[in-house]
Amino acid sequence: MYKLNIPNKQHFLTEYWQKKPLVIRKAFSDFVDPLDEHELAGLAQEEEVDSRIISKKQGKWSNSPGPFSDFTPYCIGDWSLLVQSVDHYIPDAKMLLDSFDFIPNWRVDDLMVSYSEANGGVGPHVDQYDVFIIQGRGSRRWQVGANKHHDSIQPAKNLKQITGFDPIIDEVLEPGDLIYIPPGFPHNGVAITSCLNYSVGFRAPTQRELLDGFVDYAQAKNLFNLRYSDPDLTLRDSRFEIKPSEIEKLKNMFNQMINSVHFDDFIATYFTETKDVDMYEADLTENYSLNEIVNLLDSGVSFERKLDTKVIQQKVRLNNKYQMVTWINQHRINVESEHESMLFKMLNSSVLDKQTKINYADGLIFNQILAKLVNAGGWFPDI
Repeated sequence: MYKLNIPNKQHFLTEYWQKKPLVIRKAFSDFVDPLDEHELAGLAQEEEVDSRIISKKQGKWSNSPGPFSDFTPYCIGDWSLLVQSVDHYIPDAKMLLDSFDFIPNWRVDDLMVSYSEANGGVGPHVDQYDVFIIQGRGSRRWQVGANKHHDSIQPAKNLKQITGFDPIIDEVLEPGDLIYIPPGFPHNGVAITSCLNYSVGFRAPTQRELLDGFVDYAQAKNLFNLRYSDPDLTLRDSRFEIKPSEIEKLKNMFNQMINSVHFDDFIATYFTETKDVDMYEADLTENYSLNEIVNLLDSGVSFERKLDTKVIQQKVRLNNKYQMVTWINQHRINVESEHESMLFKMLNSSVLDKQTKINYADGLIFNQILAKLVNAGGWFPDI
């Protein structure tokens, strides 16, 4: 349904990605909004959905978190409703997000959707991650400044802005237009008319975030219990001294953890975490037997991919050869190398059913892979 019109994607990555902003006119021809403001407001009423309303009235900003049972007290002045992870709930929104498939899947975070009344916006600010912003219905003026220091302010709780900037881009976007903004470039979008915008965000963890996640992973898996030892200890001039060789030994203990296969597994689980599964506590119990999968297929049941399914593939060395390992929602899936192409096709299918099985010819392998996808929590029977 959505086709992203970037003729030379490698040129974009080389010249613009994390380097400079860019406006792409008609990035989506004949763009159709995947939802309207009423559906967006419906999501903002749900407890599990991350939403907020940012408004400005008589120069005063407010930032109100959802869920909302009544919008009246918050939709005042110049206001915007923002809802995170809309791709987890609206199939067409997921299709829009998937059109950015030239960026590695592990880097893609979610699709945030905003609805703004005229003059609505969130103020000038700086993001520390890449973002593509697609213009839906209506129009919005975008200004983007240079990547340099700007003074930060907080005009309302949990609302970070900057004092201002000189624009190097000043454009009005119409439906189907797109603006790309790299990390560190200040920007400000102000609705000219009531409008919908779609922001594709990307994951870019800090060192500390990775370290925190790795510690949690190690504790959950009871890993890295090797204790420091020094059988070669010698006398020194001061009992307060720690020698460079001892610091090096402690560094090596960290290096052993980072260079272990456990770190590779941690990365896969870290980037395939979903809201439905607690970090590192994924239930590995298979819920469907192979026979149950076959019976469901034969009875005409189709299997649909969950909208929030996270997938990562890694090349790892197994049995003296490199093999692709797939992780789905923190579950590891192995298939023989000769079946990797079938797995790849299945991963790119939103619906798997009896007809799909026939098209793939090897029904037995199809059944086995489908059972793994379902028991990993990535696909579910539409019963």
